[in-house]
Amino acid sequence: TLTNKVSQNLHAELLLRRVALVRGSGSTQDGLAEVRTMLATAGVPRTAYDFSDGSGMSTYNRVAPRGMTRFLGWIAAQPWGAAYRATLPIGGRDGTLSRRFRGTSLEGRVFAKTGTINASNALSGWMVAKSGRTLTFSAYANDVPDGVNATQAMDAALVAIAEAN
Repeated sequence: TLTNKVSQNLHAELLLRRVALVRGSGSTQDGLAEVRTMLATAGVPRTAYDFSDGSGMSTYNRVAPRGMTRFLGWIAAQPWGAAYRATLPIGGRDGTLSRRFRGTSLEGRVFAKTGTINASNALSGWMVAKSGRTLTFSAYANDVPDGVNATQAMDAALVAIAEAN
């Protein structure tokens, strides 16, 4: 929960190394091997991602939005899926989304992980649409120019999608 809601990068790195102990030495490389195994189990194509660390802070990390939504769909279908979702920030309520989605139809109805680094913003997770249907989404903005707020545009698009569904 701390890693996801507050976005503690150090904890994410340590978690990767902890995962690496399942079948390895505790190294970053062994952790990444475990992540690749899990993504393959989830049906995420190998061409949809590249990782070099556990926090996502490296500029060598890549994840395609379609790969992320496939992974999130797999998570939702797991017996532990609801418990995982509970670790994510809630729009307008807590974590890195505490100030986002306030006063919108997605306040308290979006559960997602944020990501911000080097002129890039990301938000991936689930939202409950106006119809009550849960939608899986992944929105990224890359090469954001100085002075432009990509998160406002992404949030507005997600609210529009939730209102229309």
